[in-house]
Formats: sequence, structure tokens, C-alpha cells
Amino acid sequence: MIRAVRVLLIGVATAHTTGAQSIATADSLFQRGILDRAESLYYGAARLRPRDPTARLGLARYLAGRGSARTAVTLFEEALRFGGDTTQISADLAPLYLGLWQYRSLLGLRLSAVSVAERERARWLGAHPTRLIAPDSLITVFYQPLAENNGRLGRMAIRVNGRIVEAVIAVTTSGVVLSDSVATATRLRRFAGGYGRGAPSSLDDIATADSISMGRLTLTNFPARVSQMSTPAIIGTDVLGKLAPTFDPGTGRMVLRVSGSVPSGLPGDRFPTWSTTTDLKVLQTGGWMSVAQPQIAQMLVGRVWTLDAKRGQIVLSR
Repeated sequence: MIRAVRVLLIGVATAHTTGAQSIATADSLFQRGILDRAESLYYGAARLRPRDPTARLGLARYLAGRGSARTAVTLFEEALRFGGDTTQISADLAPLYLGLWQYRSLLGLRLSAVSVAERERARWLGAHPTRLIAPDSLITVFYQPLAENNGRLGRMAIRVNGRIVEAVIAVTTSGVVLSDSVATATRLRRFAGGYGRGAPSSLDDIATADSISMGRLTLTNFPARVSQMSTPAIIGTDVLGKLAPTFDPGTGRMVLRVSGSVPSGLPGDRFPTWSTTTDLKVLQTGGWMSVAQPQIAQMLVGRVWTLDAKRGQIVLSR
């Protein structure tokens, strides 16, 4: 009996070690841009060890960065149920819940991942859900491409609570952020009470806007932040990415898709993307490169391109 228990424990320990090694190998391949092999290992580990939190966590992080947020959330939640580190996984889940407008789910996460202020905002938004309102499935807005990228794709006018504010489109910032020097910031609903480990800045105020509009498209009861900065406002590519935008630098027009989906037959060259709360990267020979890098900026500035966030890719017109 004792021998059988020892064999069982050794088997469990060996499986756990093997699982961790396969995920580490997948992570290494992914960082080097060997996408197909890395993906195969992530899925293989989760399939062979369906109750291993390490395998679930590896696949969840991969899918979250590649645009499959809802599937990633399910896998993160399963990793929690199978004994994964609560603090670690809560930090992964917090931005996903926020981006998916799953505010009630945020309330169940640890305080280290969701601050008191963020928790109060989630409670308010749970009772006043975010909604998208648009008269058509395609909305055209104007933007001004920037000659120098530096992580900023252009400028566009947005309306916050009905007032026009010039916003920079940024890949290095998530969500919508308003400068505390802008008069409109005083009209936001703010929530007091500390900051979580994943907070963008201890100087940011957690807030909501009654409405944020881009052309004829409006997001009501939308989460925002107020920060000390010289730029009037910033809108992250994570916000625009949910609207599957097509950028036309030549005409200064951007097409937003209310469905958030890009037609599968859209012509163009496809480049895989990897997104985090602080960057958007494109797969190039040898690895991943930030959209903020001059090489990628030059690739995008002269051609029509589409951010297909759901499929984790940029489609560059031919």
C-alpha cells in the first residue's frame, strides 16, 4: 500500500514537472516567433493534463495575448479551480474582465489585483452596464496620422460626456485616460480608495464617463482614468481593437466595425500580433517587434491596414 502511494506521488510530481517544462519550451518558442510549434505545445499540454493549472495557465496567457479573451478567461478560471496561484491568476484576469465589461466578475478577485477604487467602480458599472450604441454596422471617423510613431498611431477627436477632446491613439496605454488639466475630467464620476498591484499608476484616478463617442458610435457608462499628463486624452488600441478598425493614413479615415469582426476574406498580407496592457507587437523574422518601433511604423504609415484583434493579426493591404 505504501509503495503504491509512493508510486502515485512520484507519478504526479513527474507529470507536474513535465508539464512545467513543456510550457517553458512553448514560451521560449513563442518569444522566438516560432508560433505554430509553440501553439501546438500549449494546446498539447492542456489536452494531455486537463487538470494541471500550469498547463491551463500557459494556454490561457497565450490565447489572451492573441485576442481570444473569452476563451482565455475560461481557462484562467479553470486554472484557479485546479489549484493555481490565486494572486497570480487574479492579476491576469482583472484586465480581461474589465475589457469584456464583466464587472461583477471583477468583484470576486483579490484586492491585490483589484483596488478598492476599482472594486467600487465595478460595483457601480455592474448596476449601470456599459453599452455600445451605433446607427450602422460600419462607422467612419477621421484621424490624423503622426509622422513619428513613438507608440502613438495618430490623433482623433472623441467626445467625452458630450464635449470634444483631442485624443492620442496609443499602443502603450490601455483604456481611455484623460488629463486632469482638461475641464471634461471634472465631469467624470470618480471612485476613491487605493490601487491594486496591476494599477497603471498610483497617480491615476479611477473613473467612469457617462459617454465616450467616436463619430456616430457611442459607448455609455465606460471605464476611464484621470492622470497627470500633458496630452489631453489617450485612447488605447485595446479600445479601438474591439471595433476592428481599418486605418487609411492617406485619407485620414478610420472605419470602425460595431461587430468587432473583420471579414475572413479581407484581402491583404497578414501579420500575427501579440497584445498586452502596455504594448501591441507584430511578428517579424526572428521574433516580436512593438508597433512603436520605427520599422513597424514605416510599414503601416503608407498603406491601409486593419487591426483584427479577435484573430490576433494585422491585415496590411496589398
